[in-house]
Amino acid sequence: MFILTKTTGGISGSVRLRNLLPPWWCGFGLSLLLPSCILVFFATGPHHAMAALAWTLPMCALVAADHFSPAERRVTPADAPRWFFDSILYGLVLLQVLNVLALGFLVSRLRWIGPPEIANSLANLFAVRVMVGANFCCAAICPAHELIHRRPRWQRMLGRLLLATVFYDHFAIAHKRAHHAMLGSALDPSIAHAGECFEDFFRRVAVQQWRIAWQADRQTFLSGVAVEAIWLAVYVWLFGLLAAAVFLRCAYHAVRILESVNYFQHYGLTETSGRSALTTWRNDSAVSLFLFLGLTRHADHHRRPGVHYPELRALAEGPIMPYGYWGMTVTVLRRNEWYRAWVDSQEKAYKDNGKRTDS
Repeated sequence: MFILTKTTGGISGSVRLRNLLPPWWCGFGLSLLLPSCILVFFATGPHHAMAALAWTLPMCALVAADHFSPAERRVTPADAPRWFFDSILYGLVLLQVLNVLALGFLVSRLRWIGPPEIANSLANLFAVRVMVGANFCCAAICPAHELIHRRPRWQRMLGRLLLATVFYDHFAIAHKRAHHAMLGSALDPSIAHAGECFEDFFRRVAVQQWRIAWQADRQTFLSGVAVEAIWLAVYVWLFGLLAAAVFLRCAYHAVRILESVNYFQHYGLTETSGRSALTTWRNDSAVSLFLFLGLTRHADHHRRPGVHYPELRALAEGPIMPYGYWGMTVTVLRRNEWYRAWVDSQEKAYKDNGKRTDS
């Protein structure tokens, strides 16, 4: 009787503890962490060299958490409050606008007179290099990707506003007119061909997306270019040439991360590969799911592009990636030959087994 009572009490205590914990889908709030930290970094800077380097720790912690992240395949319950997920989107929009302005303000206040000030300024710029481009991808391009697929026009325009902050407005046209409409075909610019290195892919997709956007909707394309040009001119006027150069470098880094995601999500999955039934490689990292707003469930997004990010399902198709999205990005950008060799081994195992590979 004593043992039964103790066991029952333990179970009851576990249930009570579980009831006190927030639902798992509150993890999407993790996407607000990095842009919030960066805003505080900007608002309290410029920093002394060691303090500036210490501010990179949140970014390092997120990358490490993604590397060791457990898998997450649950579906957000239907009764979860939709306002929570929309609030995250709009919070990211606000944080992106504030961070872009705060970046210019910080850089304009850096000092370059004497070795100590130069060392401090370089350390601040290094911290910007580590954090801001990566944050622009998660806090601007990912919510923009979600918003440009929404039905209300004002939400789609909000998505374009976010893309304009990284000078990638034409992506809103090319992504839907080419990538979604022509997935896996030779006309899809976002599919890396088997054996294609990332640098070749990046150069090709940059040219093709500009051309597709121009041909598909010239008026929208030109209006986006005009907004970006005005935005850059205002930025130079407000904060100076150095701040504008740093801003452009961060935007470029964000775009490279985005295209590296496209690269490893769809690598080799073309109509001529014999695997056209597959649309994406699998990635079930919980941290990537939260930071990239459901982008890891990309196969379901292609099947149901209008579905909001918390409602996407984890489909059991395609081989599983060895790391979360951050690890995959670093691998593609820094160890591309190893990545392509790994893909080849997975493809061989897939063909040998005649079924999906789960390792």
